[in-house]
Amino acid sequence: MGVGTAGLTAMLSVMALEDHGLRPGHGPVLVTGAAGGVGSVATAILANLGHEVAAVTGRPETADYLKGLGAAQIVAREELTEVTRKPLEGEAWAGSIDAVAGAMLGRVLKQMKYGSSVAAVGLAGGAAIDGALITPFILRGVNLLGIDSVMQPYANRLRAWERIAGDLPMDKLEEMIRPATLSDLPQLGRDILKGQVKGRVVVDVNA
Repeated sequence: MGVGTAGLTAMLSVMALEDHGLRPGHGPVLVTGAAGGVGSVATAILANLGHEVAAVTGRPETADYLKGLGAAQIVAREELTEVTRKPLEGEAWAGSIDAVAGAMLGRVLKQMKYGSSVAAVGLAGGAAIDGALITPFILRGVNLLGIDSVMQPYANRLRAWERIAGDLPMDKLEEMIRPATLSDLPQLGRDILKGQVKGRVVVDVNA
């Protein structure tokens, strides 16, 4: 349960990036919302596979946590949240797993390397892609990959869970997990809405 749907989504995202050519050594892979559920698992898996992970967070206090999961670089959220009308920016990222959307995804797309891909998994920053232009797609061949964990075919689910068993270090998973009980849920709900929960919360329904 520590892996859950968030972990499955993270693995599906990594697989999608690999299916579109991402390999260790191609350059840094950006993970937005890195301290969240999907981001934490994605960071640990990517680092374990040999990628240089750049973890985006708006909470400086999570830097040590993310480095413990394998992040090589911490990127402040503020660096990617300003909407710009520039058609392109410097090529920085060999791949990205984005759980935020909004202005951040708009900026990330403009900073992707030629032929690279972004796996889009969430919309914490809004359902729109603010400030996005068509330029990264037609001048750099950037791919925007939608990741769905609900309607995935059985074969792909099986492939993802087999990869999780081998590519997600269990010690890193343990670092992500916060145990909770049913009585903790009201406060947890408030904390989640405020963006104050990191990693994975596992609720013991018998406690």
